Amino acid sequence: MDIFESFCRTCGNECLESLSIYKESAQALDKMVPISDMLAACLPASMPPLDPEDDYPKQICRICVKKLSMAFEFSHQWLGAHSEFNVALKFEQRRRRSQASRSQSQTQSQTPTHPAKPKNEPLPTDPADAVTPKIPSKRAAAPATDEAKSSSESRPGFKCGICNKCFFTEKACQFHFKFAHKDL
Repeated sequence: MDIFESFCRTCGNECLESLSIYKESAQALDKMVPISDMLAACLPASMPPLDPEDDYPKQICRICVKKLSMAFEFSHQWLGAHSEFNVALKFEQRRRRSQASRSQSQTQSQTPTHPAKPKNEPLPTDPADAVTPKIPSKRAAAPATDEAKSSSESRPGFKCGICNKCFFTEKACQFHFKFAHKDL
C-alpha cells in the first residue's frame, strides 16, 4: 500500500527527506551499517521482525536515523562492556577457586611468596604501570611432576602492583586496577 509512502516508520511523521529502510545504510560504529540491520538490532524481541513485504512505511526520516545510530552504538557499547565484565568475573572466580584449593593444600608454616612493597615507592597512576608480570620461580634440582606442571601452568601471570593480587591476563589485571583502585 502506498498510503504511507511519505511517512517515517519510526516516528510516524510525514517527512520530505527520507531514507529507505531496506536500501540505505547509515554511519554507526565508524562504518556504514544497513538501516534495516540497525532497526532489527534495536527493536524489542516482542515486536515482529521487519518485513519488506508488509504494508508499513518503508521510509525513515533523517532525525530518526541519527537517533537509531546512537541507540545502535549504545547497544554495542553495552554488549562490549557486559562481555568484558563477564571475562573479568570468570577470571576472578577461577582465581578464588585456585586460591581456595591452594590454601587447603598448603600448611600454615609456609611463608608468603610475594615480598612486601616498599613504602617509599610511588603508586602507579596508569593501569598498565600497575601490572607486573609474574616470573615463575625456578626449583633447584627438583624433578617436574605432573602435579607441579599443572599447578605452574594454572598460576596467574600478572600481578597488581598495589595489592599484589594475581591475574591470568593483563587485561583482567588492568580491569581490577581500574575498579579496585579507582580512588588512587
